[in-house]
Amino acid sequence: MIGIRVELTIAPGNTDAFEHALAVQAAAVRANEPGNRLYELFKSSNTAGSYTLIEIYEDEAAIAAHRTSSHMAANRPLTAPFFATPPVMHVFTVVPHSL
Repeated sequence: MIGIRVELTIAPGNTDAFEHALAVQAAAVRANEPGNRLYELFKSSNTAGSYTLIEIYEDEAAIAAHRTSSHMAANRPLTAPFFATPPVMHVFTVVPHSL
């Protein structure tokens, strides 16, 4: 599995609209991407306008399907105007922990 953590900074006054747009996007991901295991937005308790999006995918094919999906193409323009800075993406390989 592959994990992605995306750091998002939202411009002041836009957090409610951003959260709504991301909720629409997340619903589309969950409904249309069988290779997606998790797509959750977290809001900082300490820093205004700071969010983290956590995504987990089964494999590279699932990530490719996500990136090229029609629902992501439709939703990206709905969330992009709210960013105060470009998103910062970190990609991780899940470490197996079974004994």
